[in-house]
Amino acid sequence: MNEIANTGEGRGPSPVVPKKLGRITRKLSAAGEELVLIAPAILHSQASEQMLAIARMGMLDKILGYLVTTDKNVHFVRPGIAWDSVRTVPLDVITGVEYVDEFHTNTLKLLVGERAEKIIFYEDLEGIRFYKYIRGLKRQDQKAEV
Repeated sequence: MNEIANTGEGRGPSPVVPKKLGRITRKLSAAGEELVLIAPAILHSQASEQMLAIARMGMLDKILGYLVTTDKNVHFVRPGIAWDSVRTVPLDVITGVEYVDEFHTNTLKLLVGERAEKIIFYEDLEGIRFYKYIRGLKRQDQKAEV
């Protein structure tokens, strides 16, 4: 769902931008953020049991939210008719990411210091891509400290 043509400059494939996210991605681009990954996902804390079930079953026709990862931040977006609900976490405050139940529930736990937020992905491969991206950033940070 998330990869199309090359962006050039050796950066790899750019994410496909769903029509619902056009408004927010334009704002992010204008702010100087480069899109890395867009994945259908919801935050556990903002979801009802029905919403969680829809996400776990991967019902892509009923996507309620997106995780938009840029080179600077992770944005949790719930598109709306008149405005979008956006929660942002800067990449530099993220301390790690963990699988929840070995990813059998399409859920990852994003760690920010002592706090954590569960993210439920509609597609397990999107969650794995996000996990690998965050883990790669954290490894680079650890090497830079040494």
